Amino acid sequence: MSASDRVRPRTFFLNERHELAPEEKSGGGRASQYAGISWRDKSRQISSSISTVLKTVERSKDPLRQKRVFALARPVKTVTKLSADKRKAPDGRFEEKTKFGGIQGRVFDRLGLDLMQVTESGDAVVHGSHERIAQLLSRSQSLEVLGAREQARWVAIDKFELVPIGLRVDDDWLRSLAHDATADVVFELQPVLTRGEADQVLRSIAELVAQRNGGRLLATGNDFSGRYWFRGQAMNYSIREIAKEYFSVQSIHPPLFSLASSTATKKRRVGAEVVRPVLHIDSAEARQLPCVAVVDLGVPSDHLQLAPYRRGQFIPLSAGPAAELDHGSFVASRVVFGDYWSEANLSSAVGTCSYYDVVVGDGFTNHIDDKIVMDAIRGVRAAAPDVRVFNLSFGNYQPLSALGEVERRERRLTLQDLDNLAFANDVVIVVASGNSPPGVVPNVPYPGHVDDPRWGLGAWACGFNTLICGSYVSSLAGNGLVKSMGYPSPFSRIGFGLCNAPVPSFCAEGGNSNEFYNPVPGLGVWGYSGGGLPEDRIGTSYAAPILAREAAIGLSLLQEYCPQGARPFAVTVRAFLALTAVPTTADSQVAALAKRTLGFGRPSADRIRMARPGSAVIVWQGVIESSRDVLRVQIPVPRQWITEADKPVLRMFVCYDPPANESAGEYWACRTVNVTLHPGPEARGLRAPAREHATYPLFSREYKLRKAGLQDEDVDSDLWLFELKYEEVFDYPPGMDFDPRQRVAIAAELFDLGENPIDPQPALQALPAAAAMTRLSAQPISIRQPVILRSMR
Repeated sequence: MSASDRVRPRTFFLNERHELAPEEKSGGGRASQYAGISWRDKSRQISSSISTVLKTVERSKDPLRQKRVFALARPVKTVTKLSADKRKAPDGRFEEKTKFGGIQGRVFDRLGLDLMQVTESGDAVVHGSHERIAQLLSRSQSLEVLGAREQARWVAIDKFELVPIGLRVDDDWLRSLAHDATADVVFELQPVLTRGEADQVLRSIAELVAQRNGGRLLATGNDFSGRYWFRGQAMNYSIREIAKEYFSVQSIHPPLFSLASSTATKKRRVGAEVVRPVLHIDSAEARQLPCVAVVDLGVPSDHLQLAPYRRGQFIPLSAGPAAELDHGSFVASRVVFGDYWSEANLSSAVGTCSYYDVVVGDGFTNHIDDKIVMDAIRGVRAAAPDVRVFNLSFGNYQPLSALGEVERRERRLTLQDLDNLAFANDVVIVVASGNSPPGVVPNVPYPGHVDDPRWGLGAWACGFNTLICGSYVSSLAGNGLVKSMGYPSPFSRIGFGLCNAPVPSFCAEGGNSNEFYNPVPGLGVWGYSGGGLPEDRIGTSYAAPILAREAAIGLSLLQEYCPQGARPFAVTVRAFLALTAVPTTADSQVAALAKRTLGFGRPSADRIRMARPGSAVIVWQGVIESSRDVLRVQIPVPRQWITEADKPVLRMFVCYDPPANESAGEYWACRTVNVTLHPGPEARGLRAPAREHATYPLFSREYKLRKAGLQDEDVDSDLWLFELKYEEVFDYPPGMDFDPRQRVAIAAELFDLGENPIDPQPALQALPAAAAMTRLSAQPISIRQPVILRSMR
């Protein structure tokens, strides 16, 4: 009997005993040096442009024209930098392209301005108080005599202009409006306005629209970022005048909705038999089950199969009642019962999760009001703080890239708020990747349609701090388009996400379609309709709940390894699911499509409770206190196992949840976490392959320990060392400030890729340190909510 046969495999949890005292990062560096700039000409052009902007704003009808100034900063195309690096600059200088959405984006903060937006052409919309802009006008007139550090703040700016009307309202939408009737409209104010200033603008706009043929404002609210908005009805020419004169208005657009697709009525067919549940569960038992908040159209309170598993209901004030539509019921049934391959198996299933019914529809259609989704999530967090997983099975048939510039920015701002809400609340938000329109056939046949723009991801499915779920085919039928199990579903939308982020990251069972890309009975996955009937339907809407339930189960299982008063982070379960996800196909014919629709594969939380022989999984979570700190964590890597194994490997996933800024076109995330692995406290860091994406907050590293350039003398300990630190790569959204602490988690795995693999479990469990690897760190203090600032510069 081998040693591995005598050892029961287990999962290992690192905690504060394995964390060394944090260090402070060193810093410094001299200012960059530039060449080829005529500061006299630059001073004249910038000061003249600022003066023109100030005078025009002062003549406008904007009620805040004497308080706040919003302007467009045009960049120079490139700047010439001096450098002693002969490889980078053989002649001592090199050209650097200006990117306000990237490396030069922080220049405005140094000038005392807020960066509000980076346009698709690379310009920047900036804000400053009237007083501050006047000061910059005076300062820009003397650029020629200022020092090098002061000049460096202006080097990337060519000139300032008024913010074009086209950045506030889409001209195509305006042209589509009738001239003799009011239209539904939303006015989004600039996010730096105070409540009092928002009221000033509200009164002025309300008076203007009321003068024109029955226009009126009907509702007001504010986003998670604190930005105020008004909804109402206005004439075409009123909208045009506001877009032209009111610089305090950031954008004007029609109300934005998403769709809960493939929705059917909840009425039962005549003669259809409703399957009664085989086991009754009372509410007390249901409260003990892992819970997912189903953010959808609503579930009937008396649903025969689902009612016992209902934890509660939340309906925002501006939402309608639970609709007479059963998309929410089908989604909730997938959360409660999971995936079953037949009607008979589903009918005999017992639920293993509960659900919280969150209604965000209008009560009559399958429309989801985007403005109330964040309010609904925050409402559930207040009413039921233990509910930490939210399922969003809705989206749009239009890819984000196909929208007009104003609507595209508004949806990106909604996504920014969703990512920041996840950071602030430490929650898991699962989003369906979306479906292609029924009956639309790609130009290139499946699976070669990987670059068809019509299959691009919609707005909700492009985020960084959310889990995006694609769909695969889990059963075959003769009339199905896809003929191999595990292949991506033909309707599943295709990544990349924002900034070419590698999403979707996960997948679950979602069904097939026929050759005409239409749903057909027998090609879907099973769930319960609103009337209690077992049905099969297709859609990523019904794959996402499988991922959501695994996340909820994972959080519940990880909670058992937390000390009293602590809890597992959302990023911890995300890292674990990524590490242990199983690819559904390895067929090279669909490799490109699978990578951009299925991600790491089908997730499962089972390995938390049932560790497998042949590998050892190690989990850690912690908090980096600030961007100045370096966190050091010891991880066990037995020398004995490295010696005995033929091809020892350490594979790990690192996950964190950074604040996001829509203006950061090059990054999206405001922070990026860096990890270095050392084979000992004093050993040099091992070289690792570059991250697939520079700022996406879930990435993997794989170290082939025999090929890492290690010498025997380099490995003098069974405890290796992770060094973690984060860098602030972009400013926070205007008017917001975030907690400097950053949650981060690592899920790592040791295994042997040799022909006769050596199990690391015996060597790892024999280490004296293994006795303390039974729980996660005590982290009882949660990250504080972001602070919304409304002070004048």
